[in-house]
Formats: sequence, structure tokens, C-alpha cells
Amino acid sequence: MNAVNALLETSVGTSQGPASPGQVAAVARQRSGLLALFLALALPARIAAGATLGPVLEFVQPTNNSVFSTLDEIPILLRAVAPDDVFLSADVLANQRKIATTSFCCWLCPCAHPQAGQETILQIPVPWESGSPPRRLWQGWTNVDARNYQLTARAVGENGTIVEAAPVNITVVDLTLRIVVQLDGAVVLAIPQGSLVEGGYDLEASADLRTWTRLGPFEPGNVAAFYFDPPPEGARERRFYRSVYHPPPPR
Repeated sequence: MNAVNALLETSVGTSQGPASPGQVAAVARQRSGLLALFLALALPARIAAGATLGPVLEFVQPTNNSVFSTLDEIPILLRAVAPDDVFLSADVLANQRKIATTSFCCWLCPCAHPQAGQETILQIPVPWESGSPPRRLWQGWTNVDARNYQLTARAVGENGTIVEAAPVNITVVDLTLRIVVQLDGAVVLAIPQGSLVEGGYDLEASADLRTWTRLGPFEPGNVAAFYFDPPPEGARERRFYRSVYHPPPPR
């Protein structure tokens, strides 16, 4: 950068330090050829990056207070930048346990090495399997148990800068509904991991899958949550069931 600053001072005609983006644009208008192209296109981005107040590592996805199900693939996307450093990877933790290492480049992809001051987007790369390239480049967090999670991330730059991301809280709920019909017509319904998160579940029933009627809340157990639908007085009409998750009230 010292050589670049000297070049700017000579071109702009100032010795008051690095040139501003406006001065760089003025030089570009006055000159032609490769030097003008370099000044107009390359340096403003570097100057803007150098104006960053400090290193930044933050979650782009997921967002705070997001809700997912145990069947979802939870997206993991981080943004990292520092004035005099570059971040090529970051460790992601859930409830203080490492779940993945994110990277700016996928496995064996021909990625250009970023320079100090350049922003990087970090994701979980999909590894090769049995010597074959993956069908996609990036993946999320999968096979996640129902629970409340606090996600954090930590990165170390190539020049030794250490930065941590502000925590993001997410909830993963179990939408699996197991139904057992007993001989007397009573129905026992269970959500296998229905008691592992804050909030609760309601049971709803429908005869046509269009209109739903709330029957009541599930009762929490140690792990699962249960609902007991008593036997009908006569023949039970055809009935569909579904569980509906309700998050806890804001604190």
C-alpha cells in the first residue's frame, strides 16, 4: 500500500496522506490507459475496505429467533472483513459445541485468494465422496435435534486477527406426530421430542383437511409430548390430526 499511496500522491498532487475516492476518480478522468483503470477501479474498493472501523464477523443466515424443524437443513452463512486482514474460514458452534467449519471456497474449487481488507462470505462446503465431486457446492446444518440453540462463530485471520460473531438464537422443533389408535377407539398422539424446546404444541383435527379445529394442548413429558383423545360415544368419524407449534411469548 505504501507504493500505491506514493503513486496517488504523485498523480493527485497531494502529500496529505492516502487519496480520497473523489481524488482517485478525478485522476481517472484526467488520465487514460491502464494506470487510470487501476486507480478508478482497484483502489476505491481498497480504500473503502480500509475505512472499516474494525474486524467484523457476523451471521447472515440464520437470523436471530428463527424457527426450524428437525427435517430442515438450517442455512449457515457468515460475513467476515477486517481492514488489514482476511478471513478464509470460521468455526461455527451450537451451545458451545463445534458443528462445522465454514470456508470462503468450496472443496477443490479454483478460488482466487482474497487480499487483506477484502470481505469474504463463509459457508459449509460439501466434501467430495469416493473421489467424485459433489452435486452441489454448499450445505447447511442437518440432522439437528429439537432444542433451543445459541449459535456462535470464531475466526482467525491470516495475519492473526481474532474475531467472534454475536450469538444468534434459533429454535428447532419436532413436527413428527405419532398416532396410536387403541381398541376402544381412543387415540394417543405423541411428538417424540416435543418437550425439549420452550413453547408448546396444540393438537388440531379436521375431517376434510380444509377446516381445522383445536382440540387442546399437548402435555409435556421428560422428552416427548402427549395428547390423549378419548374414545367416542359412537362410531368415530374420519379425522385427520396435526400438531401446531407455538413459540413462547417474547421476554
